[in-house]
Amino acid sequence: MEGRGPAWLRAALLLALFGVLALQWGGLWLLIPLITAIALLIAWRFGRWAILVPVVAAGMSVTLARSGGLWVWWVPAAALSGLWMGLREEGAGTTSAERAWMLAPLLLLAAGLPWTPQYASMVARIDLELAKSDQLSIEVWRQLGYQGERLAALQRSFNEIVELRHKVLPHVLPTVLFLWSALLVVAGRTLAARMARVMRWPALSRGSLRDWRLPDGALWVFLVGLALLVAPLPQWMPTGWTLLINAGLGFCVQGIAVVESWLLARGVPASVIVLSMFFVFAVAWPAFLMAAAAVGLSDVWLDYRRLEPAPVEDPNEEK
Repeated sequence: MEGRGPAWLRAALLLALFGVLALQWGGLWLLIPLITAIALLIAWRFGRWAILVPVVAAGMSVTLARSGGLWVWWVPAAALSGLWMGLREEGAGTTSAERAWMLAPLLLLAAGLPWTPQYASMVARIDLELAKSDQLSIEVWRQLGYQGERLAALQRSFNEIVELRHKVLPHVLPTVLFLWSALLVVAGRTLAARMARVMRWPALSRGSLRDWRLPDGALWVFLVGLALLVAPLPQWMPTGWTLLINAGLGFCVQGIAVVESWLLARGVPASVIVLSMFFVFAVAWPAFLMAAAAVGLSDVWLDYRRLEPAPVEDPNEEK
């Protein structure tokens, strides 16, 4: 039972971070998908004139940032991703690797976020909000009847969480922001596809998980992040963790895509694959993530999906 504590702790911390972001930066839930869809559609149908969309978004961000709004820089970064997507759709569509590479503006912003003057105050503000949530939780447990030693044990547990959060929060916050904004950009692409159908435009290119593959340059992102963590440069650690974790998660998804493609090629139903992976993840998620990332990294050189045997044709079959 002791081994389950850190897992629940990290999961609770991640959910709390997303909750705080949703409360403090609620406008981005609408702004990022909307600006992504607008930039994508304009670039898709009108070409390079769509560069005006991120330029206008950046100009508005400069104006709003004077009031201390660090969050506004995610809007022009999302507009750049949407512009990139639209320009590629103007050509011949996009592959999964290209769509992953189009999130580079968001990743660069997340990696550079710890170097901004407002970053320390933003971390302190979020930490303060989480501390208030901790106190509220303790008060709720007290009202539910926790007293004496049980309440003291609960207080010690929350103190351990606070100590861990002080160490982890500055390093993981850019990663959480990147994942959150990347999901919103994907939602913006989905919104653009729906808008294109309404306007009777051609359908946007689509991809599936079994075809997911990171661009080759993602390996260099992974290695740069690892190098920054190994180097004796403490001020670079948040940037190093941001590059390493996000590239590692991308390779983890690529490893899952390899396994899914391998199982589908052998007739395993998709529902069985999903349930099996969910069960393995729930039982041993650290080993699952490391194994999936290892498969994804090795896929860079081996390209497992090209090694899958082609169906053998029956020479007696009528052509």
